Amino acid sequence: MNPFLKISKYWNSFEKKATKKFTATQARLWEALVFVARFMLLALPFYFVLWINFDAYFLQVLTAKTVAYLLGILNVVVELQGHILYIPQAEWTVEIIKDCVGWKSVMALWGLIFATRNIAFKKRIYGVVLGIPLIFAGNVIRIASSIWLSIVFGLDKFSIIHDMLWQWGLIALVLGIWWFWVKN
Repeated sequence: MNPFLKISKYWNSFEKKATKKFTATQARLWEALVFVARFMLLALPFYFVLWINFDAYFLQVLTAKTVAYLLGILNVVVELQGHILYIPQAEWTVEIIKDCVGWKSVMALWGLIFATRNIAFKKRIYGVVLGIPLIFAGNVIRIASSIWLSIVFGLDKFSIIHDMLWQWGLIALVLGIWWFWVKN
């Protein structure tokens, strides 16, 4: 017998016995506890990716090119060199680093989707596959708008716009995609 199926069988038996006499509130708390435990377990690949220090240069260049394109639509002149954007009108250089490509948001969405119970594997794959482009688009809009707003309101505002407003915005995007996926 497959070891995962064996573990699943034992877990289901344990859970059925353990939760048989739970009140409605206790049952909801149990579901929340299991969700958080599964999410934490699914965070292990995230730490593995951090540990191996993967090369994200391709994603950095792709993100930089897409940001430069969006800034061009907003009439901002950008000189692009690999993953570095130079904005001559502001005499400002922006480097798209590995943490700017949205990979952590993708991992968080993956964890949320796979931590959710009682959903078919195929639907989980659809959620991840459809969520990745949405996160990429949201991330590119986050970077381009941070640069554009900093040019408009002053480069000293970049940290506030980027670190406060948009990091929370990306978290809200991931949670929104997950919530939409759960409801549909």
